Amino acid sequence: MKNLIIVFILFFTCSIITAQETEKKMTRKERRALEKEQKEAEQKLYEEQQSALIKLAIDSANWVLEADMLFDRYGKSVNVSSTLNFIGVTNKYATVQLGRNSGIGYNGVGGVTVDGRVTKYEVDYNEKKGTYFIVLIVSSSLGTFDIRMNTNNTGDMVDATIKGNGPQSVRYNGRLLPTTMSSIYKGTPIF
Repeated sequence: MKNLIIVFILFFTCSIITAQETEKKMTRKERRALEKEQKEAEQKLYEEQQSALIKLAIDSANWVLEADMLFDRYGKSVNVSSTLNFIGVTNKYATVQLGRNSGIGYNGVGGVTVDGRVTKYEVDYNEKKGTYFIVLIVSSSLGTFDIRMNTNNTGDMVDATIKGNGPQSVRYNGRLLPTTMSSIYKGTPIF
């Protein structure tokens, strides 16, 4: 019986050693190629999941554009906080907010918050490029806003232009998220 146990232990130890040797026989080039394939597979899976999530958010009109950069009509840019600068759409209502970390504005966060009703919501998907073009018309107490937005299918690169009743325009640049995944701080809306 003792001999049987010793033989079993020796057999088990030898099988572990040979398994380790077969793993070590991979060359450095083969390991790199394997790691590269794994990273590409993970990236593809992430993009597919994000694409499905963004498609659902856009189709159901429940999304938030968290802007990390703003541009004026002359093209001057400024880096901003994405929690305070956003465009949000929830069903038939939209919120546009500009804010900064210092100072107190009309909305309590150093800027302006406007709530409105979405009167027009159109989505155009370009299958060849994998991009969305969204047109929003928002009626609010400050007037009507025309919002035109381009985004890639994962929502990582979004560019939206807001035009009011006059020649003014503001361009938001950031990322698109479903409303439930967003981390925004909404100030007090005007009126």
